[in-house]
Order: sequence, then C-alpha cells, then structure tokens
Amino acid sequence: MKLVNVYEARGQFSKLLDEAEAGEEIIIARNGTPVVRLVPVTPPKRHLGRWRGQFPTLTDAEWADSDEAVAKLFDAVLK
Repeated sequence: MKLVNVYEARGQFSKLLDEAEAGEEIIIARNGTPVVRLVPVTPPKRHLGRWRGQFPTLTDAEWADSDEAVAKLFDAVLK
C-alpha cells in the first residue's frame, strides 16, 4: 500500500495508474487524510448463452408466414 498526497498524485498520475494496474494499492490523501483508494478493475466475466431460452424462436415455416404477412402489409400501404 502506497500513500500519496493529491498534489504529488497530480504530477505522477500515469505512473500511479501503471502501479495500480500492476496490482499495487494506492491511497490518495488530502492533507494526510486518506480520501480514495486506487486499485485495478477486474473485467467482468462474459456468460455465453446468457439469453438462451429467453426469447421465442421461429421455425422456417413460421418465418415464411411472417415474411408473407409483412409483404402483404407493404403491398397494402404502397397501393
């Protein structure tokens, strides 16, 4: 853990970010009183198939029926 005052942190922010990314915990203080903690962020885990089963699926025949219904709507509007 490293304690750095705000004034000092302003001048070396990029260096502090590199140290935090490397795993070091940085505490930024105002007048010697700790204010914030700078730690690396762990990326969220991806969940493959998260939405599986949540939405209805159409068969080929249902898609064809749907396409025909949409085509009829457009024909009615365009006439």
